[in-house]
Amino acid sequence: MARKSVKRVKIDAAKESAPKVPGDTCPSIDYVQTIVSQIAERGDTWATKQAEVITELLEYVRDSNYELRKSSKYWYDKYKESV
Repeated sequence: MARKSVKRVKIDAAKESAPKVPGDTCPSIDYVQTIVSQIAERGDTWATKQAEVITELLEYVRDSNYELRKSSKYWYDKYKESV
């Protein structure tokens, strides 16, 4: 049986104590946008305007989630290099 390197042990320990990364939120964002579009299609101009604002905000959330994931991957890779 092969022994784990000191580096691998440190990485595994850090992984175990790290907060969990939530799953991909894009399908949920898409679903909410679909519902908002259906509400806006009822013909009310105010609802249409609100749908546009909500959709823009959800796209901001989508972009922010993507950037957080990239940042997490970056720092994980830097941690692995330093251990």
